[in-house]
Amino acid sequence: MEWNRNEIKKKEIETQKSKAELNFLKNQLSPHFLFNSLNSLYSLSVKKSDAAPEAIITLSELMRYMLYQTDNDYVALKEELEYIENYLKLQRLRLANDEFVSFEINGTITNQKIRPLLLISFIENAFKYGTDAQGKTRVVINIIVGQKTLEFMCTNITQNKIKTGNNTGIGLKNTRSRLNLLYPGKHHLEVSNHSNQYKVNLKLDLSV
Repeated sequence: MEWNRNEIKKKEIETQKSKAELNFLKNQLSPHFLFNSLNSLYSLSVKKSDAAPEAIITLSELMRYMLYQTDNDYVALKEELEYIENYLKLQRLRLANDEFVSFEINGTITNQKIRPLLLISFIENAFKYGTDAQGKTRVVINIIVGQKTLEFMCTNITQNKIKTGNNTGIGLKNTRSRLNLLYPGKHHLEVSNHSNQYKVNLKLDLSV
């Protein structure tokens, strides 16, 4: 009985520790995203772009989602993908060649659930390191949705130096940690950087 009590207590401590780590990682992500988005708005305002008002509205939609939806353990996959579409819309407003930004979804979206804000760090990273000083970039994002699976592929040219491994910046380090905590044994992540192309391939088991 004493052994059982100790095991139960041990599991409770591990659960609380995991929750604390996730909250810490999530709190890191939100300011990181906000700073990057504000930089985009600043770029538009410097250019006195007519797109600035639309960008502000898009950012408000993004922040609304982050504030009111992502406190849940899971969100609807449909809503998470709409969030990504809004983020891409914001990025396109500041790019010199937005026609080279591709976002394609294949498969049937029904009632699948996903952990919130899981994919956005990879996409942020693609724009951060794949956009030059003139606002030119090439980012290709493909998502394949199955009944209980999701495959995410993101490729960008590397205008700036980027590292693989553990020193990939707060965004990717954060996402790796969240994947290990939220999808233990239920994800496969491959990251490569060759011939000026940075590629991410993530496979998720969405079964809850």
